[in-house]
Amino acid sequence: MKFLIALGFFVLQPALWIGVIRSYLIHTNRIKKERAIFNSAIYDDYYEGRHFVRTGLIFGVMASNILGGFLSISLEWLIIYEALMAIGLLLIPWWLLAVTMAGAASIVTLLLPHISQLRPLMNWFGHLGIYQTAVDPINLLIIFVVIILATAIFVHVNGGRFDSPTLVRNQRNNRTAVYKFNELSIFPFLLFVPGDWIHTSFPFMPLFQVNNHLYAILLVPILIGLKFTVKRSVPKELLRALSKSMYVIAAVGIILSFVGYFVPKIILPAIILLLIGYYVVLAKAKHDDAKPDFEYSEVMDGVRVIGIQPETPAAKMDLKVGDVILEVNGIKVTNEDEFYRALSTNSTYCRFKVRDRNDQLKITESAIFKNSPHEIGVKTYTKFSI
Repeated sequence: MKFLIALGFFVLQPALWIGVIRSYLIHTNRIKKERAIFNSAIYDDYYEGRHFVRTGLIFGVMASNILGGFLSISLEWLIIYEALMAIGLLLIPWWLLAVTMAGAASIVTLLLPHISQLRPLMNWFGHLGIYQTAVDPINLLIIFVVIILATAIFVHVNGGRFDSPTLVRNQRNNRTAVYKFNELSIFPFLLFVPGDWIHTSFPFMPLFQVNNHLYAILLVPILIGLKFTVKRSVPKELLRALSKSMYVIAAVGIILSFVGYFVPKIILPAIILLLIGYYVVLAKAKHDDAKPDFEYSEVMDGVRVIGIQPETPAAKMDLKVGDVILEVNGIKVTNEDEFYRALSTNSTYCRFKVRDRNDQLKITESAIFKNSPHEIGVKTYTKFSI
């Protein structure tokens, strides 16, 4: 019964529903862009929502079962974190600051008693009847490390699985495709909040008493996710490398958590260090993406593949985003019209000569839908694309 009440409290959180709406808007904007470029969507399914729900359930169960009975957070942290999360999701659509907001909430909470400029915030809490309750700072460090680790796993599992292009202009004013990873999830983390404010404000909330201290059990919505644009690299490879670097940051965080348990003075510097390390990792990934002498741009001697629709003949061929189709059924092609005319020379079969991103030639072939060359599933630059 107590868990059901905690679950109901989680479902009522405005930050959760703002996250749900943000995920849906990401999906609808992607579909709109794909249809504007190709007159049809590459990925019709709502995979962003599927990842949102699946990750939320799996991470919520794992995090709550492993750490839920050991961690507590102050009501100040909860209010600051949820406010930052709601503001970030609602007002900053061009960025996804999941790790940043968690780190900022922890830093502000730890500094509240020591920064005079934050006294108005403490007075505001006091007017609400919320008074600072001592919580071991190590809890904030551990929660922050959990969020970094969960973000790394989320990017590792989902990054680069769906290559949906956005068209931009490069320095030579040529059309070029970039690939954005833009997904998020919110998982319920079972945490204890000390004090009786929640109980007095919401009498139905149960309280626990541990060592003469009162605690309410809550399922706290925790945001994870990332918005990252890949311009030159293979999206899956770059995002996989980025997630591995995040794993390293999380591993350092685990070590610092052990040290912080015995040396509390390092907890605040540790959170700041991990936050800086996270941004160093992101900056390194952007730098690595700028290194390759390659762009997903238009070419003069063939047709660039910038999307591959699933469950089509193209998805079964040895084609990858970035490949250039040079010949179709033995006929040289240099634009989309020539590509489809060459496909029409054989109603049930196609054979491509392809140059990959490393300038290696390959031959790939497949049966196609009878008399339907436009349904092969290869997405290329069209003369109507921006």
